[in-house]
Amino acid sequence: MEAIQEFLADILPLVRLGAIFLGAYAVLLWAASVLWAYRDIRRRTEDISVQVLAVGIVLLLPFLGIPLHLILRPPQTLAEKYERTLEEEFLRRDLEEQFVCPECQRPIEPDFILCPHCHTQLRRRCDSCQKVIDLTWRICPYCGHSQAGSAPTVRADAHPIASLVEGSRK
Repeated sequence: MEAIQEFLADILPLVRLGAIFLGAYAVLLWAASVLWAYRDIRRRTEDISVQVLAVGIVLLLPFLGIPLHLILRPPQTLAEKYERTLEEEFLRRDLEEQFVCPECQRPIEPDFILCPHCHTQLRRRCDSCQKVIDLTWRICPYCGHSQAGSAPTVRADAHPIASLVEGSRK
């Protein structure tokens, strides 16, 4: 019996030391969970009351607060919400596919020949079939008729500034 008491007396300081280390580890783990909850909730909401509530739950309920926080926190971070909003906006724009005037950037219909706001010529009618075609097309894709008033190709030597530059080099 004395041997057991002696053994327990020898091992008791080691058990106390182990308990101190285990308690310190638990306190550090609890503090790290509070810090994690604070950082996590700040990424998920800008509402101060929700942030205080989330950190308070983790702070006041050690080790039980983390599962509660995981259940109650908003499902998406603010960055994910913003990305989703941008994606939805671009998808909506793709579905709507608004045409705009290249000059004044106001909305126009796809078959407008002139911009009703700034009077910029957007398209023209085919000489043969009278369908609306692009200004730069030399041939009508609907009837195959060659366009008389097609946009001419500008050569570099025909440009007035290019001729001035060429003249200064000589």
